[in-house]
Amino acid sequence: MKSTICLIILIFSTGLYAQSAIETDELFLKYEKEYINFSERANYGMEYENATGSFYSNFNNDPKQLKAFENNKNKERWLQKNFSKTSFSSANEAFDSFAKLNQAKQNLDLANNKLRDLHKELSEKYDVTLIWETLQSRLKK
Repeated sequence: MKSTICLIILIFSTGLYAQSAIETDELFLKYEKEYINFSERANYGMEYENATGSFYSNFNNDPKQLKAFENNKNKERWLQKNFSKTSFSSANEAFDSFAKLNQAKQNLDLANNKLRDLHKELSEKYDVTLIWETLQSRLKK
């Protein structure tokens, strides 16, 4: 009985020590900051969804035109020549909408990649469960 209690105390104290070591790690602190920034900028996903919906809704549910656009290597040129087959009022409107879509995708990808790379680097040093639990406990404070 006494040995069981000692074992539990040892396991618990080891876990506390590991968590305190990760909490002071510069890499973890950088990851935590980026995680918070990413969470606060959740509008990247919404921005991308809105840009996607706005752009593709101008194809009037015409799968033929959408497929032609998607299969074309030079999308800007396709929009220039074929904007009249869509509900865009001009080639410039089509270009602007497509540029917004690309910018939103790029913003989302950059934020995702930065967070993913930090997590990957951090998971080489610490167990992923420890990373997650430490992050969650610090976010609750």
